[in-house]
Amino acid sequence: MNALHGLVLLSAAFGLVASSSARIEPSPPPPAHRVLVYTLSAGFEHDVVKRAKPDELSLVEQALVDLGRASGAFEAVPTRDASEFDPEKLARYDLVVFYTTGELPLTEAQCRSLLDFVKNGGAFAGVHCATDTFYAVPEYGEMVGAYFDGHPWHEKVRVKVEDREHVATKHLGESFEITDEIYQFKAPYERSKLHVLTSLDTTNLDTKRDGVHRTDGDFATSWTKDFGRGRVFYTGLGHRPEVWKDERFLRMLVGGFRWAMRDAGTATLSKSEAEYRAYALENTGDPKRGYELFRKPSGPMCIRCHKVNGTGADVGPDLSGIARDDSREQILESILAPSSTIEKGYEAVSIELTNGTQAFGRVLEEGDGMVKLADTNGEMRMIPASDIASRVTSNVSVMPQGLATTLSKPEFADLLSYLMTLKVPAVK
Repeated sequence: MNALHGLVLLSAAFGLVASSSARIEPSPPPPAHRVLVYTLSAGFEHDVVKRAKPDELSLVEQALVDLGRASGAFEAVPTRDASEFDPEKLARYDLVVFYTTGELPLTEAQCRSLLDFVKNGGAFAGVHCATDTFYAVPEYGEMVGAYFDGHPWHEKVRVKVEDREHVATKHLGESFEITDEIYQFKAPYERSKLHVLTSLDTTNLDTKRDGVHRTDGDFATSWTKDFGRGRVFYTGLGHRPEVWKDERFLRMLVGGFRWAMRDAGTATLSKSEAEYRAYALENTGDPKRGYELFRKPSGPMCIRCHKVNGTGADVGPDLSGIARDDSREQILESILAPSSTIEKGYEAVSIELTNGTQAFGRVLEEGDGMVKLADTNGEMRMIPASDIASRVTSNVSVMPQGLATTLSKPEFADLLSYLMTLKVPAVK
């Protein structure tokens, strides 16, 4: 299948079939995200990542390039060049995808760069054999969540969908059947430290056959997790070529990538946050009480970071017209999951200082050898530029997640009610 034909098939799968009439359409805007796709095999090389020629993309690489174009969600940049993990180059990407095996030829500094990229708010996605990589780097195993421990099954299996609301799995229903090579995992695998999305249904499988090492029946097949301030998505599927043409799998990848990169509409709330959201949607608060809460010097301390009608601070976006521009649901998401909807120009940076400490916040000004930084409490800090060893733009909001739950649910409804009154006329 050539690249053009593959793109047509993917476009059809995502409902993006072009009109047959001959006409010139305006070029779509470039994807908001750049994704580094690394497929080097330092151990076993899977057929799906073999390149027929050095300059010809493998099936996995071409599929991800096509998937990015068809979904409009990202631009995939395939590479087998370890220099892309140098800090200044890695900073150009929003997500790193691994389909790799063995001890990869990254220098210690490049490996550190990858781990710090994710810890400081970047995104990582591992597919299939990404857990069969970097056994000599325990922190990598901690980041991805597990190491490979054999594949007892390579047959048609039923997969249970444990989270049917997640953006990566909500299209899959309660379960689905697929033919693929199924991994089992060993330490640092620990279910309590992961958010398991899908797992193997062992009802009709022999769990005592040779090669099965787990005795607890816990065979997760995909999950998400946090690593520092960053996000990680992993799926163990993706061994067989036909899986890379399966719409269900491809949609799961797009959803998982978008979740890891904190795209708007992909927020995953805690149980408590979800309860606050439901309460605020079902109960109308008092905007006058909400106004007082907005200005209160304790709790969320909104006024310390945001302006309304000229009053407040410039750490976060001006909220004067938020209800004109955003729906009630969008405002809720921006409060409960601030990192999922970071407004352009308000990105945070993670700064490593020459004394080994770190600073995190939004750069407000820089010049005359100084950097003015606003931290997560809205406090201002002046940092000499000569004290900065490195700085990385983060995908994490300066506004910490969880501020809303410092209020009672009725108070939260009051605050939302006040924000819904902010509809100043648009400036023309």
